[in-house]
Amino acid sequence: MADGELVEIPQRWTAKRRVALRPETELDLHGAPRIHVRARSGRWLTLHGAQTVAHADCGGKTMVVLEPARPRELAWLQASAYGLSERERAVVDRVAQGVSTTEIARALYISEYTVQEHLSHAFDKVGVRGRRALVQRLFLDNLYPGLFPSAAEQGGSTDRSVG
Repeated sequence: MADGELVEIPQRWTAKRRVALRPETELDLHGAPRIHVRARSGRWLTLHGAQTVAHADCGGKTMVVLEPARPRELAWLQASAYGLSERERAVVDRVAQGVSTTEIARALYISEYTVQEHLSHAFDKVGVRGRRALVQRLFLDNLYPGLFPSAAEQGGSTDRSVG
């Protein structure tokens, strides 16, 4: 985050803070509230709560930790934003790991044709035309905005291979 860059904390964070202060479930009690916000620079940040250890002379303090969002957190956020199904996300996760269509089919107990169908639907929903562009859009574009040229800037590749 650049010096002097401010982040507006959305209303959702206030609701999560309320849950943290008045836990009602086991998850509320032991889980740290987390929220993802986009900075003015376009980079995604993760805010989460933490508590310091209480000492005899001083009680524990609550603090908010602000850190760059991790790739997996953003991929889930992006996949949700594009409306990818659970199965499409499972296929895309494996594509990002460099797994072949055959290996994806074996791992998910589906046919290679079904893997290609899921990829085709993901390409359409995300608005890209290939595995590389899909991974770039979901995993890299929001981590490092402006670092990678868009498909249009690269000459608009029409490669639509799913294999």
